[in-house]
Amino acid sequence: MTSCQLKSDKSLTKIIETKIKDNPTKIDLTLIDKLDYDKLLILEPYTNIEKTQSELNVDLSNINGNQIHLSDGINLIVFLKNNKSIKISELNRKNGDFEDYKIFINRENALFEKDKNGIITLAK
Repeated sequence: MTSCQLKSDKSLTKIIETKIKDNPTKIDLTLIDKLDYDKLLILEPYTNIEKTQSELNVDLSNINGNQIHLSDGINLIVFLKNNKSIKISELNRKNGDFEDYKIFINRENALFEKDKNGIITLAK
């Protein structure tokens, strides 16, 4: 691995967990202070990062050391700027499971809703 590997940002994860807990019907990831990103990508448990990188034509080389491919306990939220991952959050699945995996979500559209079954979807 030639690039510096990003680790899950614990303070960012705490912010996201708080947003989910405080208002699960409207989870707003458009407004996260001090995080300058233009889109995000959600990776499901057991995702092969190298394969995803190729499929989506995005540079994820600085997170390919992440253990998402071995874990069923987390979703990985990847924040991107100029098509390069800049921050990641390992979000425990106890917070909910996402429906919209492996698609780019522009920052202005990063609004989610959580249903009674714990499924988190893009807000309509």
